[in-house]
Amino acid sequence: MELFLPVLFQASVLLYLVGAIISVLLRKREKINNLSANLFCMAASVLGAAASIAKILWHEGPLGIFEAHSTIPFLSLVMKVDNISAFFLLALFILVFCVSIYSIGYISHYIGRRNVGLFNFLYTTFILTMILVFTSTNAIFFYICWEAMSVFSYFLVVFESEKSENQRAGTLYIIMTHLASAFILVAFLIIYSYTQSFDLYGSSGALPEMSKNIIFLLFLIGFGTKAGLIPLHVWLPHAHPAAPSNVSALMSGIMIKTAIYGMLRFVHCYLGIEQAWWGLLILTLGMISVFLGVAYALMEGNIKRLLAFSSVENIGIILIGLGVCFIAFAHEQVLLGSFALTAALLHTFNHSLFKGGLFLGAGAIQYSTQTKDMEKLGGLSKRIPVTAFFVLCFSLAISAIIPFNGFIGEWLTFQALFANILPGQTGIDILLILAVAALGLAGGLVIACFVKFFGISFLGLPRSEQALQAKEVPLTMNISMGLLACLCLFFGLFPLTILTLVDKVILSIGGSTVLGELRGEFFLLFYPLEIAGNEILPAAILGLVLVMIILTLLLLRMFGGKYIERKYGTWDCGYEALTSRMQYSATGFSKPLQIVFKILFRPSRKLSAEGEALCSSEPIKYTTTFSSIFEDFLYSPAAKAVKSFSKKTAFRIQTGSIHNYLIYILVTVLLLILYNRFF
Repeated sequence: MELFLPVLFQASVLLYLVGAIISVLLRKREKINNLSANLFCMAASVLGAAASIAKILWHEGPLGIFEAHSTIPFLSLVMKVDNISAFFLLALFILVFCVSIYSIGYISHYIGRRNVGLFNFLYTTFILTMILVFTSTNAIFFYICWEAMSVFSYFLVVFESEKSENQRAGTLYIIMTHLASAFILVAFLIIYSYTQSFDLYGSSGALPEMSKNIIFLLFLIGFGTKAGLIPLHVWLPHAHPAAPSNVSALMSGIMIKTAIYGMLRFVHCYLGIEQAWWGLLILTLGMISVFLGVAYALMEGNIKRLLAFSSVENIGIILIGLGVCFIAFAHEQVLLGSFALTAALLHTFNHSLFKGGLFLGAGAIQYSTQTKDMEKLGGLSKRIPVTAFFVLCFSLAISAIIPFNGFIGEWLTFQALFANILPGQTGIDILLILAVAALGLAGGLVIACFVKFFGISFLGLPRSEQALQAKEVPLTMNISMGLLACLCLFFGLFPLTILTLVDKVILSIGGSTVLGELRGEFFLLFYPLEIAGNEILPAAILGLVLVMIILTLLLLRMFGGKYIERKYGTWDCGYEALTSRMQYSATGFSKPLQIVFKILFRPSRKLSAEGEALCSSEPIKYTTTFSSIFEDFLYSPAAKAVKSFSKKTAFRIQTGSIHNYLIYILVTVLLLILYNRFF
């Protein structure tokens, strides 16, 4: 096993590299390029997933994969996989396998129109950079891979660069991600100034308490920006709609989880949890993200922006679990901390499946109708029924409806909050109760959000010619969504399969086993569940319900008599037939909640008529727009201030004189020498 597992990981990485090279070599043969690149990604994902599962189950301690030392100081390419890395790699490989199947059909509409070879090269290299982020052992190499991941994802976001909104989204994304990288880099430099090492598996014992607090805040800002944590989320609802849907699935399903990995690796494992306020801050930001993320999602009419805001909400759920974990570990309550971390990791894994599936579903809708606007959809369940069924499955999963996997992670998070409400910590208990309330309110809003998404998009009558002419997507796209839907159902019915892996991950980082201690003791978590000596198995209950439904239908068919169909006209309030204009719109569905949270959305309305007066018989157009409090009151003023400052100082600093620029360099060097001499 010691020799076999590294070979599997190496073979996986090598196959991704081959896929990237083939994308370049076969750039002129686009169909073969698309098929071969995605087949190599699929094969690499199978090997990587098998190796990740085997690593977690049967190998203790970090596993070396590759090692190459450089003559450049402090830089060494050393790849290791421990249980944390293997867990995130498993989520990555599963999602990449499904997305690569999807891409075979999805990218076919680019053939002859765009550079498919370039896209596949960027796609495979983007996956490779995420693998390197999860396996880096050196802070400098980690930072290089982190930057490479951001750059390659930027090129994928702006791949359809002729659209001005995509250019703006890409610019915002690259600015935010580089600001985040700057905070992470400063944290690494502070660590090195005390430890004289960039080893991620090293010790933080040399760091004073104040420095640890500063480093924690730097990591929180840096990784929180990548995760989409409010108020650092501003790039996410712009970048996800701009990117191709298979890329959006990877970005939302796994790329933003690199930030969760970073929080675990650098805060939990490296710094160690010593301060309870770290967890309280993360918990508070998680609560805000949960509520505001789903609230803004509910107002959206663009499918991919809705899903992007939903990702903010789900990151909030994960951070609530992570915050409770940090609070418990700071108070040396290892079992409760491990319980909360189990909830966070489980929801991280489950979210990668159903959110990846939802973005693939959004891509299928756009592929069929050429639009992402829900106001132009409707009636798709009759025209693309297979896609409709899979999107329904993902919508049920993200809404935490049994028996899909979204229920398990959210339920565990609730129980972690309840379990950590203890006597003698009044302030913390109040915050935990508020978190329960926020999570419960968000749960109701999520259901409303995805009832709107599915109902407006797939039910009713078509609202446009695009929806009326929609046709089913290529088979590979439906196979991919079908696999993810089956996985969502499987992990919902048999959560012990993934909980067993999560338990081993938590044990490896100094936590306590949760399966052994809490089974049948706290809440309806583990299957089979024992209550008062009785066992209950949800899979068996689901089977029993299905049997009862089938028997009921058979009995109705046998003894219910014959059906007689009669067609006749009704009064219909003077109308001969209903039209798509008489049914709910996406805006109308959200109107009641828009009124309730008016102070948050600050809606503005515009009424205009094509004729000279509103009372004429000409068509009237009514539009509603919503404002983002963070963009309007935080980012826009900051951008204007920076732009104004730049204009005022540019002509004084950027004089065009080489002599002035040499003086700038000399002064900077002298200041650095003085700093090094006295500090």
